[in-house]
Amino acid sequence: MNKITALLSALLICGGMQASTVLANDTPSCVFMKFTDDTRFDRIESTGTLSDLVMEKLLTSGKFNFKETKVIDENLEKRLYDERAQEFANARWAMNYGNYSVLFEGAGFNENKAQTIAAATVGQFVSPGIIASIGLANKADYLIQGTIINLGTGNWLDNKIANIAQGANTAMSVMGASGAANLLGPVGMLASNVSVKKTGVGVQADLRLIKAATGEVVWHKCVTGSDTQKQVNVGFIKIGSDKLNNDMYYKAMEATSQLIADALISDLDAGKLFLK
Repeated sequence: MNKITALLSALLICGGMQASTVLANDTPSCVFMKFTDDTRFDRIESTGTLSDLVMEKLLTSGKFNFKETKVIDENLEKRLYDERAQEFANARWAMNYGNYSVLFEGAGFNENKAQTIAAATVGQFVSPGIIASIGLANKADYLIQGTIINLGTGNWLDNKIANIAQGANTAMSVMGASGAANLLGPVGMLASNVSVKKTGVGVQADLRLIKAATGEVVWHKCVTGSDTQKQVNVGFIKIGSDKLNNDMYYKAMEATSQLIADALISDLDAGKLFLK
């Protein structure tokens, strides 16, 4: 009986792996572009870390038909910047010669064209010429690309952490000294003044799916991942830490990558990607 059960389990696992492979093969081909970083921390290789983490999770899912199993390290933001510089040059020429039809009918003034890669959302177009050339060079139907929007402990994250800390401090106040004593054991007997301080590192990032042939953004999601820790102050005694560290930074990156990968995989399973 055990042998039969083991055989059936093996067949089910094998069947699941084959189904996953078929799904990937039937899925339009993709390449994963390296994240861009719109924060002041763009020189600490945050883009490389997040790109590798997300790519690893998408590859592990077995649900995407990747033409490359590594991140495409190409500065898409720079190529778009160079294109815009040319558009500005054309606009200056048009203004000098009074040819405003050329100015306002140019590609740069198309209302559906995203002004930057970080601003590109569903229904907008990212330079069709540049996107098509990348897709052609990598034999891919779609580009997956993301942007790090916020990183660190700015106001966008501080408010969330402050709310958590306030809730913890309120709970301690309601419990009183006797409650703190029960919670903290012998140390709680010293709790004439109990407070909880929260610190954390957050990463806010988005991800988009771009159709290579047209440059159209067909899917877009934004998430915020974080890692927090707390320090409990009981009188003059401190339990835990409120200091930021490298481990928290990596855990925040890991949390963000999991959230964004899960969002993309979930919508793929729901049939919301690669729509005709």
